[in-house]
Amino acid sequence: MTYVKGLAQALTMWLEAHPSPTTPLTAQPVVRVIVANQKGGVGKTFISSGMAQALAEAGHRVLIVDYDPQGHLTAELGFEDLMYEDDVETLLMHMDGTAKGDIHDLLVALDHERFGERLHLLPASDDAFLRDVALSKVSFSEAALERALEPLESDYDVIIIDGPPSLGLNMDTALYYVRRRDGELSDRSGVITPVWANKASHRAFRLLRSQMEDLCRKGRITVDYLGLVINAYDSRRGKLVKENRDQWERSTSPTVLAVIGDLKEGREAADGEIPLLEYAPDSEHAQAMRDLAKELAV
Repeated sequence: MTYVKGLAQALTMWLEAHPSPTTPLTAQPVVRVIVANQKGGVGKTFISSGMAQALAEAGHRVLIVDYDPQGHLTAELGFEDLMYEDDVETLLMHMDGTAKGDIHDLLVALDHERFGERLHLLPASDDAFLRDVALSKVSFSEAALERALEPLESDYDVIIIDGPPSLGLNMDTALYYVRRRDGELSDRSGVITPVWANKASHRAFRLLRSQMEDLCRKGRITVDYLGLVINAYDSRRGKLVKENRDQWERSTSPTVLAVIGDLKEGREAADGEIPLLEYAPDSEHAQAMRDLAKELAV
């Protein structure tokens, strides 16, 4: 037997004994994404809801958490009455340890055929405005959201958080929840920030990023920035709008995942309390959500 044949035979035998793994060496947790920007009106709810719908439409099991005390997401999906129900437990109660029941009981399903019973909402509640104060009394408050949502994680492929319009403890708990866990691949879970092409959005982004960096430094954790979404973009608004868009797009970290135009379908769907992909499935807005959902490592 020649040297080359012997080497080839040895290599073949080794590969047969050590086949390539068909699954990751470390099991990956559920994908967790917060759509975050403390600046109001930039499209957090629109992006959160649209991505969740697109992922569910594509066959993934999705939970969307309305973590904004104002409850816009809950209302726009037609569940506003749930925010004011008496004598029911809330997400805050599961976070501060006072809940007695099962957190699964809080969930509601979007029963449209398009989503195939794969899209669920954890609605906002009227005690959410007290969350910062309540969390200040909870031991290791940064992990409060993770402790509350842990029983749900095995039921979903993706959990999307519609972030709060503030930079307090409420935001810290959500950022901590989407941190990179031990053994988790980078850029799998993390933060997506909707912005406008204006100076105010640049200032707001710097504040949010500063809080993230402070949390990571003090908690010795890593939170991945998945990217930015320039929302409600309209080049007809002038030269400064174009310059601000260019400034965002020159950023290499985080990168711009999408530029979404100032289109009407999203507003109409919200006003009608109908999911966007149900209201206008063939619209440019709907396709933008599908494209954005494909950016996630699901």
